[in-house]
Amino acid sequence: MSLTPAPKLLKPFETSIYCATFATQKKSHTKPSTMSLITVGTMAFDAIETPFGKVDKIIGGSATYVAYAACNFIQPVQQVSIVGYDFPEEEMEELRSRGVETDGVEKVADKKSFFWSGKYHIDMNTRDTLVTDLNVLEDFNPIIPESYQGAEFLMLGNLMPKLQLSVINQMRVRPKLIVMDTMNFWMDIALEELKEVIKKVDVLLVNDGEARQLSGEVSLVKAARSIMMMGPKYLIIKKGEHGALLFHEENVFFAPALPLEEVYDPTGAGDTFAGGFIGYLAKTKDISFENMKTAIIVGSAMASFCVEKFGPDRMKEITKEDIDGRLAEFVQLVNFDIALV
Repeated sequence: MSLTPAPKLLKPFETSIYCATFATQKKSHTKPSTMSLITVGTMAFDAIETPFGKVDKIIGGSATYVAYAACNFIQPVQQVSIVGYDFPEEEMEELRSRGVETDGVEKVADKKSFFWSGKYHIDMNTRDTLVTDLNVLEDFNPIIPESYQGAEFLMLGNLMPKLQLSVINQMRVRPKLIVMDTMNFWMDIALEELKEVIKKVDVLLVNDGEARQLSGEVSLVKAARSIMMMGPKYLIIKKGEHGALLFHEENVFFAPALPLEEVYDPTGAGDTFAGGFIGYLAKTKDISFENMKTAIIVGSAMASFCVEKFGPDRMKEITKEDIDGRLAEFVQLVNFDIALV
């Protein structure tokens, strides 16, 4: 595999012009885009303890983080999830105010929402799961509303493979791009079902340990080649604080993670990365490898916000100016001149 050059983003003098494209469409005489993004995943409560603090109950879930990141680039974001009677209506209103449609969110009147509790170790890369209460998730059967049909981008959050496959099969017209996240748990208990879904997606998101488990290879380059032979054209291997790798055919691109002085909570960072990644692709309507290199930088930038506070709180605060500034920091992080020998 060959290393590919950095995306066009990495030209400092273009940063302000480039970042300006992320702004929400201003009033104009042009017809607004009808392009939309469906995100399927959990909406939940989390209890989180890290070396830097603790919260006993905060909003979480993969679809929640994806939506808060993606809505900065594309609207509507069409949510498909399930919640219990205890999920706050004000959180739904907050999402709707940001262009997130909730027609596909089922509310169960007599059950509680999905709940997860975990404790992070000092390195913030490893954690212990303390409690997992599936509650409404036990009955989750995602249904794509009629109003969502025709969406050109689909983000499948980490769920049972059979549920991910069900969503794909419900789409009457195949989306332009299907991105899928998964985890080692499904590799342990539902490997064959997982492989069936992987055949049908364009981009697979896994971490380095999951890539090795799925492929049986130690080398990430060999692992990527093996996984792409299973079906996806693109593979993203997330490496936490060490960035992410994007693979396509014989090409590989590396996106760093931004070094931060304080990391309070890494929960949801991977989902926020995914939301920024697919949100930017939907915004630009360009799914080429060259544009994906830029999208992976955008995803990394969004994830760097997520870890600065517990839960999605930081994602609710950020502005377009914050995103522009963070992207400029990424430019400076990897920009250099070199005289070839």
